Amino acid sequence: MAKHICIVSNYYPPEMGAAANRIQILAESLLARGMEVTVLCPLPNYPFGALFDGYPTKGPYSEVINGVQTLRLSTFATKSTKPWLRFKAMGAFAKSVSKQLNKEHPYDAVIIQCSPLLVGFRSLKTAKKLSLKTVINISDIWPLAAVELGAMKKGLIYAWMRMMEVYIYKNANLILGQSEEILTHVSKEGAEAPQLLYRNFPRVEATTLCKQPEKAVKVIYAGLLGAAQGILSVCEQIELPPQWELHIYGQGNEQEAIVDYLNSSSKSIIYMGSLSKEELHAKFAEYHLALAPLKTRIYGSVPSKLFELPHFGLPVIFMGTGEGADVVKNYGLGWSVKGSDWKGLNKLLATMDEDKSAWPDPKQLQQTAQKEFTPEQQLARLVELLNQ
Repeated sequence: MAKHICIVSNYYPPEMGAAANRIQILAESLLARGMEVTVLCPLPNYPFGALFDGYPTKGPYSEVINGVQTLRLSTFATKSTKPWLRFKAMGAFAKSVSKQLNKEHPYDAVIIQCSPLLVGFRSLKTAKKLSLKTVINISDIWPLAAVELGAMKKGLIYAWMRMMEVYIYKNANLILGQSEEILTHVSKEGAEAPQLLYRNFPRVEATTLCKQPEKAVKVIYAGLLGAAQGILSVCEQIELPPQWELHIYGQGNEQEAIVDYLNSSSKSIIYMGSLSKEELHAKFAEYHLALAPLKTRIYGSVPSKLFELPHFGLPVIFMGTGEGADVVKNYGLGWSVKGSDWKGLNKLLATMDEDKSAWPDPKQLQQTAQKEFTPEQQLARLVELLNQ
């Protein structure tokens, strides 16, 4: 009999973003490999902080998306950055997951996306009480990431979250980490479960390549417009060479401030709104270069864009350090500068404008991505571990 896998995720389509895409690829891939899959996720509300049209105000609400059974559970929808409202939202969904798991269930194993930490902690405790095999998929190291972003100081709440973090590492049956840094951190915290490097590789079929660099250069940023990315600061500090344009796609907490700034700025930066993943992929062919900024160094974080953009031949400027910068260098994906090193960024742009012959070849980038950045091998290993 096929294994029945439950996936707990705070994000799932029709919500957009790297987290929703990552879990969708995982769910559909397990389904394609003969497993039965159910996703427990909130009623869709991200990133707007309000429930999407066509959905009820309370769950559970069942729907099938690309063959995957999803159960939409009750949550508290908010886009506020206030910590107590964020905890309220996490707690509401965590309570819904625990309630749903405690009902009579057919699951053999539960894969829990972590962060949010509170959701991961309560889901893991409930699953263990039910004697279910537990798999933790770690995309960010919390609460360390919150401290590095300046969203939290070390104190009672930090200590409480650290307790949850260590409990998760020590009690999971299998740990998936999106970076080598995450797995190193998990081991240092005393985790003894098997570990698997599980990168956020996309599943895309790029039929067109980006443009070769010309005198006029179009640069794209596509993603979240939040504090971690710092796109408002990019707009304020970047000095584009003549005949260069930066186009911004996405939504997030900084969106209104970005639009307000651009309305009063003479820079060649345009906010283009938000597009679906498919629409965005079709747009990539119009561009020559992409930005992937991390305003603050977050240990363990490697932007998913670094693995997606090369599939379309797009070279990237990564603004950050650590493992992300290593990926860019080791695979020849483009250039790196330190996050918030505006002088270094603007000097790099001027140099790139003067000598476009040194830019990575789009065809070579695509070949690298097709060879190195596809999820099949890591999925095969995950299925093997789930079947044990």
